[in-house]
Amino acid sequence: MTVLIYPLRVHIEDTDYAGIVYHANYLNYMERARSEWLDELGLGIEWQKNEGAHFAIRSASIDYLKPALVHQWLEVMSCIKKIRSASLIFEQHLRLRSVPDTIICKAEVKVACIDSQFRPRVLPDKVTELLFPYCGELL
Repeated sequence: MTVLIYPLRVHIEDTDYAGIVYHANYLNYMERARSEWLDELGLGIEWQKNEGAHFAIRSASIDYLKPALVHQWLEVMSCIKKIRSASLIFEQHLRLRSVPDTIICKAEVKVACIDSQFRPRVLPDKVTELLFPYCGELL
C-alpha cells in the first residue's frame, strides 16, 4: 500500500488564543491533503468538471488525540480504506513531522461521487485505477 504524506505548518491564524489548533482546522488540513492528492493524480477540479464526476463529503468521523500547536510542522497521512462503486472511504491521520509516532488525530472521511445534478454516479474507471494502489489501512 502506498500512503500519501502531505506536509504543512500550523500558522497563528489556525489557532485559538492559547496557540492550539482550532478543532475545525484539522478537517481543513485533511481536505487540503485530499485535494492536492487528486490534483497530482489528474483528478482535480477541471477533470471533475469535464467528466461530470464530482466528489462530495458524505460524512466525516474524527478523533482528536493530542493538540497541535502554533508553528509545529505536521504531516497528513492519507490512504483509501475502501473503494465502492460510487464512493471512497479515506483514512487520514495527522502527525507531528518531527515525531512520526505522535498521532494528533485520526479521521475517516466518506466521499460520494455525484454528477452535475448532485445525484450519485458510478466512479469513473480512471478514479479506481489511479487510487487502487493507495488502498489499505494506516495502522
